[in-house]
Amino acid sequence: MFTAIAYTPNAPTLYSTCDDKNLLKFNSECEQEGQPVSLDCHVTDISWFPPAGKAIVDMFAASCTDGTLRFFKQTGMLEKKIAAHDGAAICVEWNMDGSSLVTSGEDGEVKIWSRNGNLRSQLASFSTPIYTLSWGPDNDSIVIANANKLSIIKTQTRGKRIQWDGQPADKGVVMAVDWNNVNNLIASGGEDCCYRVFDTFGLPLFISSPHEHVITSVAWRPNGNSFAVGTYNLIRICDKTGWSACRVRHEAGSVIKCKWSPDGTQVAGAGGGGSVIVGELIDRSLEYGSITATLTEPKKILISDVASDDLMEELDFPRDRVVEFALGYDHLVVCTASQCLIYDSPNYNTPQIFDLRNPVNLIVLSQKSFAIIDTVEGIRVYSYEGRQISAPRFQGLRAEFLNEDSVSLSADTVAILDRTDMKTIKCFDTLTGRPIAGGNGDIKHDVEIQKLALSQFSGSATERRLVFVDANRELFMTPILPLPGVKKQFATQKLATQVDTVAWNDSSDMLAAVADSRLITWYYPHVLYVDKDLLSLTSDTQDGTEFGKIPQIKTFFGSTITVRRADGALLTSTVPPFPTTLYDLVGGGRWDEAVRLCRFVKNPQLWATLAGMAIYHQDLESACIALSAVKEVDKLQYIKYIQSIPSNEGRNAEMMLYKRCPEEAESILLQANPPLVYRAVKLNVRLFRWERALEIAVKNKQHVDTVLWYRRNFLDSFERKEDLKAFSKYKDQEVDEMSVKEEKKKSKEEESRNGGGVIGGGGGGGGGDHK
Repeated sequence: MFTAIAYTPNAPTLYSTCDDKNLLKFNSECEQEGQPVSLDCHVTDISWFPPAGKAIVDMFAASCTDGTLRFFKQTGMLEKKIAAHDGAAICVEWNMDGSSLVTSGEDGEVKIWSRNGNLRSQLASFSTPIYTLSWGPDNDSIVIANANKLSIIKTQTRGKRIQWDGQPADKGVVMAVDWNNVNNLIASGGEDCCYRVFDTFGLPLFISSPHEHVITSVAWRPNGNSFAVGTYNLIRICDKTGWSACRVRHEAGSVIKCKWSPDGTQVAGAGGGGSVIVGELIDRSLEYGSITATLTEPKKILISDVASDDLMEELDFPRDRVVEFALGYDHLVVCTASQCLIYDSPNYNTPQIFDLRNPVNLIVLSQKSFAIIDTVEGIRVYSYEGRQISAPRFQGLRAEFLNEDSVSLSADTVAILDRTDMKTIKCFDTLTGRPIAGGNGDIKHDVEIQKLALSQFSGSATERRLVFVDANRELFMTPILPLPGVKKQFATQKLATQVDTVAWNDSSDMLAAVADSRLITWYYPHVLYVDKDLLSLTSDTQDGTEFGKIPQIKTFFGSTITVRRADGALLTSTVPPFPTTLYDLVGGGRWDEAVRLCRFVKNPQLWATLAGMAIYHQDLESACIALSAVKEVDKLQYIKYIQSIPSNEGRNAEMMLYKRCPEEAESILLQANPPLVYRAVKLNVRLFRWERALEIAVKNKQHVDTVLWYRRNFLDSFERKEDLKAFSKYKDQEVDEMSVKEEKKKSKEEESRNGGGVIGGGGGGGGGDHK
């Protein structure tokens, strides 16, 4: 009977111990290497010292039935033996950085040891044996299974112990538990024949139906996307949400322990029947448009066209097995154990190839580049020609904690969630790997962030947007670079609540989210910084009850949204193709064609989208047509008034005022040549910023009487007395209404001469309030 099993951190070599006191070594093909090493004890568990950078790890710790904790060299030579427990020592595990070691035994005690084997503390003591435990990602927490209970206990910092029922009390004990450092979820299994997934508060996220036999082992895949469940003559691979992806029956008996290889491509189990079983993940499938890439064998990928059901290409990798691959943006990126191959669709014959020194954990694609992430070298960004562009770094970066929810890539930005402070997102320039110059710096939030995503379509960093979902399931959007007139504290805006999942479109800036059992698609979310009132008009809402609980948007390509339900089923939903076409027309400056498209479709959301785009790009004629179509009369009148302003600076200032940016509007007017003092004064008067209006007039020695005249009319209409100190010294100054009107007329005529006359015809509904 095999009792313990573990992969070496640096190479896919498997070590296992059995009840004949032998230590066996297997290669990646599950072939025994060398002669067995005889030990003088029965080993119950082994744990390799975690890797540190490029250093070779050659030491592992073992717990033994005689109650000792032992340290062995890679050759099997005993380095140190420590009396750890009364009775058998059952579990041993290093923490993430190798600074501490935890053991548990039949005596019910849980102990913390230093890397040299010195006892640091007795963490807990229970009345029953501790059969399983696991370190948390913070190196400070341990989840412990005690009878039917699961407990999270802090090792260093003081904190309240969290305890909950891992299974019903009358169903036996919890036999296996594992805590993943990427998704921060806990998987467990026990004598009730069910496996479960919990969050760190003990809330059950998934409970399986009962199996035929006891669950004897669970193990998370390193990237946190799935986990393995071992039972009698069966090993099952499950998604992180709990649904079963596949299962394999075998004749090895109960799977006492199961472990994943460092690259996550193999799972090995120690069989109670005297066998070691090793399985490799295959049948992984990715889709992009009509193209499907399927890993049919460890070293083979089939490329097929779903539309024609034709086999386009069969890619063989004779040198190494495939570790990770990604499909999107007309490229296929494949990482094997030693190489990265970049295929340009539809040409799959001549890939770009470069060597890899470490197994890749994650591949993230964007339109112009892609990023690969490994635990040693962190994040590296490459072009699709195979040239390394940058390698973003920051203090506290732990690449092994990153997944598709915590890192996002676009043409000009890399966004990374800081796992040491889950409320902070770091943004870097894709081309240099440095923090974005002139950007918002670290994007900070009040609540821990769960998921982030960068828009892909925008042509420049000034239009790049980042969305994130926090722990309260609220969706926010923020710009990467500061927007003119928008203060930093107001840059982050809420889009929705009760959000389960979110994704950007690949060929436009459409945004889709499943929120409160609804599928919401924002055709133009940037309108949030143009006119908030148009946001609801540019969104489409569909019933999403069929997606169930905890759905995940897998892809949003073109007009098709693919959603995976909690039970593993894939559902598709579509949005009209017209918004994507509208983006292409506006991007090419073809406003007349964009208007004709909206007139043909006759969709209110599309008209509102065009209105937002036209206002943002200051195509006022198209904006008027679109606002008229959605019956936004007040906005239409204001845009008509802006058209009547003779100077470019005046129109730009009014557009900034429309976007609720008065400081920026004032700055535009005062920086004009010559300065448009009257418009700057009148802007502040319209906003009832009386003191600022007077300050501008006095400083420029113009229109002081104008400010006083408007101020006195205001006080008279409300029957109030002067209460502003700045105006008190002018209380005796005479103001002639005719001279004020003459000065206004003179300023407008001068602006008209300098600006080339009235633009766009008539004043619409502006009236005296604007002029």
